[in-house]
Amino acid sequence: MSACACAWAWHPVRVQDRYAGDLGDFLKFGLLRRLVTSEGVGLPLRLGVVWYRTADESHNADGKHVLYLAPSHLLAQHLRSLDSDLYDRLAEVVESGDRSIPALERVGVLASETAYFSELLDLAGLPIGAREARQECRTAWVERAAARMVGSDLVFVDPDNGLRSSTHKVPRHRTKAVKHAYLDELLPYAQRQQSIVAYHHADRSAAVEAQALRRLAEIAEELPLQPVAAVRASRGTTRLFLVSAATAHAARLVEALREIESSAWRDELRLIWAA
Repeated sequence: MSACACAWAWHPVRVQDRYAGDLGDFLKFGLLRRLVTSEGVGLPLRLGVVWYRTADESHNADGKHVLYLAPSHLLAQHLRSLDSDLYDRLAEVVESGDRSIPALERVGVLASETAYFSELLDLAGLPIGAREARQECRTAWVERAAARMVGSDLVFVDPDNGLRSSTHKVPRHRTKAVKHAYLDELLPYAQRQQSIVAYHHADRSAAVEAQALRRLAEIAEELPLQPVAAVRASRGTTRLFLVSAATAHAARLVEALREIESSAWRDELRLIWAA
């Protein structure tokens, strides 16, 4: 993998190798599986995943706790009943000792035809004052990701912390800005009429539903897609998965989300429909 470095503890889903196989992954992949394989309207959707992969951080112990995979854990039986195949594949990753994004891809947590982009996004190798070089580095990474996603129907973007508007006060050339996806970076997918699911970590700025609706409204303002819903996964920390549809996929995605609402997943993946 090339890097853009030119020059269960219940924590947010972060796209660092050390988080592979945690509870957040189970909920995330469980949702994606249902969005692309539901027997609703139309053909199955071809999935692409842009990891927004960042360097592992060593200053805390996040990501070490995967107790939900232990048979004796209170949640184990319940979670495994939701998707035993996914549960067992994640257990295989954790038990192997190779907790990494390549390991997740290798064991097949998602369909074999899934397209992945997992280049490291890291600006730390460039001087802080090298604004233009940092911007060029990130832009090149975004362009390579978009090129890899050609042919996908549904693109999942998975930044550490979530989405930011294109005009956010923190510029994207900052070192820690790699933890966010800026909305105009998703424009190539939307312009190709690819639907998008984007991860966003809820914070304490407002009620979770208000944050979800605000993020969906921002998507509507910046991208030529129809915001459909935010899927809330709240075990331990509150994760939002923001679903926006291209015209050709709207009915298909709405049907898949409604199936989740009426399934055993409804207590794990709660729907906040777009206004």
